[in-house]
Amino acid sequence: MAMEAIMANITVSAEQRLELAMSLLRNADWSRLTPESVQVVIDAAPKSAGREFTYFVENGGWVQVGDFFRETGELAIQIPALPRLKLAELREKFLWIREEEGIERDVSPTEAVTLRLGTVLRADEESLDGKEYKRRRASLTGLHGYQQAAWFVEHQDEFPELMTLLGKIYIDFPGLVVVSADGDRSFPCLRQSGERWKLDWGWVGGGFNSFGRIASSGK
Repeated sequence: MAMEAIMANITVSAEQRLELAMSLLRNADWSRLTPESVQVVIDAAPKSAGREFTYFVENGGWVQVGDFFRETGELAIQIPALPRLKLAELREKFLWIREEEGIERDVSPTEAVTLRLGTVLRADEESLDGKEYKRRRASLTGLHGYQQAAWFVEHQDEFPELMTLLGKIYIDFPGLVVVSADGDRSFPCLRQSGERWKLDWGWVGGGFNSFGRIASSGK
């Protein structure tokens, strides 16, 4: 698009844009910021930082409070109390997991919970790159992990509402993150395998799209 056409679509005047920028600069609490944190935003510009700034202004100058999890309403299934697997138990099933410090983190619930599906996409987004998905995922609580994913695979026939989603979505269970011998980091996920759900592994650095769901106990 030619520059003239771009400028013609801008309804905010140059004076307003400058006034907004100067107001933010004057009122920012610079004592709370470090050179490193400022550089992170500079490096993210223009796409990521610019997009977040747009949402900030659209939201009346308020930052998002809480996490990015937004329920999609497709499932709400009670799952019994399930223990987390120890590293040795996981390695019996998946030899590629590193023998020492093969579990990077496991925040999955061990009590009985209600599993819900959700997304971290905003309503006007179709996908996220791996860096942004990781950032939003870090804010989430109640994330489910391997034991919930394995339980779902074993009991999938008991839940018609789950089976109707087969081939339509995939489900991430990022409560558990494991490390391979090569240093790659993964979390459990459920994907289609013929007419069944199967347990698979998703790369921590991978992106997220509108077909994706995250298994969580919600907020």
